[in-house]
Amino acid sequence: MKGTEKALYCKTRKMYLAVLFVFAYTLAPSPYTLSVGAQERLKVKSEESLFLDLQKTGLGSLSEFEEKKRFLGTVQLEKEKIQKKMLKSIYDSAFEYYRQSNYEEATDLASKILSIDPNFSDAAMLLEAANQLRGGQRAFMSEKLLIEDRFKRSLVLYNEGRIVEAHKKMEEVEKLSPNNIKAKYWIGRMKDDLKQYYFEQGEEAYKARDLKGALDNLYNALFLRPKDTLIVQRIMRVEDDLRQARANEALKAALELYAQGKLKEAYEGLKRVLDIQPADSKANKLLSEVKGEIEQSYISNGKKLYSGRRYNEAIAEWDSARPYSLNIAYLDELVFRARKQMRLETDEKRRRTEETARRVREEEANRKAEEEERKKAEEEAKRRGVSGEDAKARQPQGITEENRLAAQQHYLEGLKYFQNANYDKARDEWTISKQLDPSNSDAGAGLKRIEQILAGGQ
Repeated sequence: MKGTEKALYCKTRKMYLAVLFVFAYTLAPSPYTLSVGAQERLKVKSEESLFLDLQKTGLGSLSEFEEKKRFLGTVQLEKEKIQKKMLKSIYDSAFEYYRQSNYEEATDLASKILSIDPNFSDAAMLLEAANQLRGGQRAFMSEKLLIEDRFKRSLVLYNEGRIVEAHKKMEEVEKLSPNNIKAKYWIGRMKDDLKQYYFEQGEEAYKARDLKGALDNLYNALFLRPKDTLIVQRIMRVEDDLRQARANEALKAALELYAQGKLKEAYEGLKRVLDIQPADSKANKLLSEVKGEIEQSYISNGKKLYSGRRYNEAIAEWDSARPYSLNIAYLDELVFRARKQMRLETDEKRRRTEETARRVREEEANRKAEEEERKKAEEEAKRRGVSGEDAKARQPQGITEENRLAAQQHYLEGLKYFQNANYDKARDEWTISKQLDPSNSDAGAGLKRIEQILAGGQ
């Protein structure tokens, strides 16, 4: 947790605890310290107004929108964590009022609890009992009759075989009268019958293949008798069947995706199957096949891109195949080959660029040399009294571009022969090259090298 978020969390928790303290205190005042009139005059503020008041008492204010948003989210989380404890504390106060025969206050607090949490069953029970007893002249006798009535009603339900309702009603008797020995005895006796009831319901649900219903009933039975090994065994059996059913359902969905050619979705579905049932042989086999197909798809796409000289895209495809591959070395080889080819082509491109630049420089040098020769010829003609056109006609013709290209081609052919130690053929090719382009220095150097080799030099 970052520093600012941690500070906000601590600040929020401090504020919320303060609110709960004030809220609980005003909602459930001690029955020993305040009179009824004083309690009526004490009004309970809403949580929102309490927060506004607390902002004015040194906890600071919130200005940034995002900070306020996080604050409200944290308040909600804290409320969910602490509300149950707060309501339990208020319920204890309400029950204390009930035991003191102060049914008005008990009713008021129970109603407020239910307004916050309508599912608080103990508060609903207390509210019903307090409403029945409120206003009676002989409160003690009325409470005794209420308890006795519920006790008898529980036994009637029990004798009718309505064990769940009987147990619930007897629990109400015990909660309203914690020291009632008869209620404790009958609750203990009913637990075995209730456990058996839930167990039988679970078995029937299992036979009907209602696995979730079977588990609900079996866990209810286990809650009553946690050490019953038979119930534990039944739960394990149903859990296994439920896992297998879920795995089969997930496998069916994965097979449908596979049939549609959605390999990645099928792969994820098969992984979910194995999360449920790791030892499922069908899922393991199919997962291996799907992984192979996905890998091959990436490899094939990469090879197509490689053929189109789109090397980086090809490498990306092969890298994508890694999570599905069992042969990483082969993928490494493909990537290495692509990168090597990229380097070779880069080097070749650089060599061609340099060769073109060299030829341009040579042509420029030849052009300048020819220009200088022409100027010298013109100057010589002027000195001798010959016209410029006659001098131009007398000077040797320049090398044509066609001859220069042909000379270069013969030079390259001669180079191949030279590399294969066929010096006679190399000499013939370079001689032709020199004749076509006397300025071809490479051909001249090659001829000198051949003469040295044939003369016994190195």
